[in-house]
Amino acid sequence: MAIGLFKLSKNQRKSLTGIFFVLNVLEVLLGATITGISIYVCLAISPMIISEKTEINFVFVVYAIFGGNVIINWLIGLKICQKCVNQAHKKSTKSLLLVWYCAGTNAVITLLIIANMSRKANKHIIKSMKNSIQGGMKTYLSDFESKETIDRIQYELECCGFESYKDWYEVEWIDGTIINAKSPLVEELRFDQSKLTMPIVPWSCCKVDFPLQCLHDPLQQVGFTNIWVDEPNTVSDSLNTKGCVEKMKAPIGWVIDGFIMIISAIVFLHIIIILASRILYTSCRNAILLYDPEGTSPGWVFGRGDCGYARGKTLTEIMGITNEILEQRIIEQKRKERLKAKEEATPKKSGHSEYTTSSKTTGIVERLKKKTHKKEDKAHEEEPKTT
Repeated sequence: MAIGLFKLSKNQRKSLTGIFFVLNVLEVLLGATITGISIYVCLAISPMIISEKTEINFVFVVYAIFGGNVIINWLIGLKICQKCVNQAHKKSTKSLLLVWYCAGTNAVITLLIIANMSRKANKHIIKSMKNSIQGGMKTYLSDFESKETIDRIQYELECCGFESYKDWYEVEWIDGTIINAKSPLVEELRFDQSKLTMPIVPWSCCKVDFPLQCLHDPLQQVGFTNIWVDEPNTVSDSLNTKGCVEKMKAPIGWVIDGFIMIISAIVFLHIIIILASRILYTSCRNAILLYDPEGTSPGWVFGRGDCGYARGKTLTEIMGITNEILEQRIIEQKRKERLKAKEEATPKKSGHSEYTTSSKTTGIVERLKKKTHKKEDKAHEEEPKTT
């Protein structure tokens, strides 16, 4: 018994070929999307991470590699689509289809495993971002690269700290070599006498569109020091209060969620492609076996002749054709083949005969000319005697 049996005419096989082609193109585009986004993350977002760039890059490099695998696999599918239609009777087509199914299924299973691990990877990336920014804040004044990266992140994303601007108040990023820790103003501003922590943030935390002077450093803005005590809301209004991790993890989260959706679409399309290709291939093959390439033939997902399965109805039984009709088709097919072979051979034979005839005619003409010349020579020899 055939599973997923469909009887397709020649036009229906053409339509199914078009669907098969479009599905493969969609798979290629989805693979290209995964690869493109992964490269973007590695080039645009990863440089913002001060530490653990290797781990983050590894995640998206793996995505990019398997995105490329998807592209290659379903580009091959476009070629297989042509072989299913034009060379379905060849054993190589059947073998190639099987190998292609295995390669595509392997890619899909791997992508499913990666998608399942993406959530954990996302949590790891967020943790890496927090540790990265926190480490950069501690070395803000001692390491130029950390300072440059932190300022760029805070200025471009309009954020401050890793969770909020108050993170700068709790991290010891200013030491006694830069300021006089025993000055009265420092003593007044310090939150904890055991730590050198004060309400100071870098300039990159300032709001760009704030109409007044940004209040970010009371040690430098000595004339406005009372505002930090009397009007703390004015201070916070001049700063970007949201943390950078929240803003940095948003695009990463969207990418991970988008990848999961894309992978789900790839799996769904892969299943449809396998079913469509099986029906198309078996229908084209059966049309040849029935000696009726232009007519209707059955196609199935799994049936007689697949994987050694020899049960169920035969092709003639499925199509309701008697053995006599099939024999007539075989005879007619052989007659057409003989006529075709004869037509191909006819021009060569006619050309050969023409060449032979023309050569014979030329030989006769030349012999006649020689005889004529001999007679004329004899006539010239006899003329003096007569005179």
